[in-house]
Amino acid sequence: MEDYSQETIQQREIHSVTEINQTASDFLNEAFPPVWVAGEISNFREYGTSGHWYFSIKDSNSVLSCTMFKFQNNILRFKPKEGDQVILQGKLSIYAKSGRYQLKVSKMELAGFGELMRKYELLKNKLYSEGLFAKKSDEDIPDIINNVAVLTSKHGAAVRDVISTLERRAPHINITIVPCKVQGEGSAESITKSLENIELHHEKKLYDAVIICRGGGSIEDLWSFNDENLCRKIASCPIPIISGVGHETDFTLTDFVSNLRAATPTAAAEIVSEGASNLKDYLNYLKEKLLKELKSSVSLARENVSTLKRLLRSPKQRLEEQYQRLDLATDRLIVNNKFNLNDKRSNFEIIKTQLESVSPLSGIKNKKNTVRNLFESLSEKQKTILRNKTQDINLMQEKLVALNPSQILNRGYSITFNEKGDAIDSIDKLDEGQIVTTQLAKGKFKSRVEN
Repeated sequence: MEDYSQETIQQREIHSVTEINQTASDFLNEAFPPVWVAGEISNFREYGTSGHWYFSIKDSNSVLSCTMFKFQNNILRFKPKEGDQVILQGKLSIYAKSGRYQLKVSKMELAGFGELMRKYELLKNKLYSEGLFAKKSDEDIPDIINNVAVLTSKHGAAVRDVISTLERRAPHINITIVPCKVQGEGSAESITKSLENIELHHEKKLYDAVIICRGGGSIEDLWSFNDENLCRKIASCPIPIISGVGHETDFTLTDFVSNLRAATPTAAAEIVSEGASNLKDYLNYLKEKLLKELKSSVSLARENVSTLKRLLRSPKQRLEEQYQRLDLATDRLIVNNKFNLNDKRSNFEIIKTQLESVSPLSGIKNKKNTVRNLFESLSEKQKTILRNKTQDINLMQEKLVALNPSQILNRGYSITFNEKGDAIDSIDKLDEGQIVTTQLAKGKFKSRVEN
């Protein structure tokens, strides 16, 4: 039987239930680092006042209580539901009030999301190391776009947003809708095939840019835009491409290999129509400026006329002089008005010429003339080089003919060789009784040296 005497009781260290639970919780926190756990959501509850989540995750044999506070769960882009397979990261602890063993969750992913993100990052690093992200630049996108191909689903909201934006901001743009599948099995192949069709059609109808777009969705919905073959096709496409996939926070690999990323399909259409919109604003500015200057000139002329009328208030003796002055002033006014009008007409023609010079048709015509002039210049330079080379060849041929030994022999000269076949150019190289050979233009003979 235990001794409960006063002395024994005083030697005991007695703890409260809260202290025990808190000590156990501290021990779990220190003993275990943050852990990753996979399981199925069960008994999910959200407290409306606090926004905290309380639930369990389970597998075939066990259940683990979990808590995820509002400041952790409000950064998630989804809310789990009963039966969802998830991957959690958190710290093990014990809730002191109830003594319940639990996992305080700091991160949550839907099962499969982590694997998709791993594949995404691996392919992203691979394409970046190969230089595909730097192959296309936004500087290749023309300032003024007249023809654009829109690659998207023909039934989605994205195509309606793009068409309405372009018709409102730049009604002159010719829009070609190239439908394709943008989600699910076979969608990546469908997008790639549609882009290939655009390139084939581009040989007949020049496209200034291509918009690849679709609305927002989960990473699984947008996964076709992370396809490696599609990314390589976009990077090698000769036409400037604007990627407008998903919402502003969505990023796919097509954003990195395209010339430019737009936050949404509507933003992509605004980028395409930006040049035409700026040109329209500039034309309106010139129009208002011209009208303002014309009104100012008319107002000044009216003031001059009013001044001249006031000067006519004089006695009868000066009336005739005033008439003459009025006539002179009228003539000057007419001349000035004609001069101002001609000046305005000249300015108008200059502005008109400037506007025509920035017209896409004028630019195309100038480029054609430049190409034609370069071609003619290249052809003329090639002809000049060919003539010079022909003259050089003829001159060298004449020199070779003149230096040909047979030509020298034809003029009556001969060459004498010793027994070794060396040419003799001095009698000092001859010995008495030596046999030599003399080469003529036609034939040769041998002889003996006597002296």
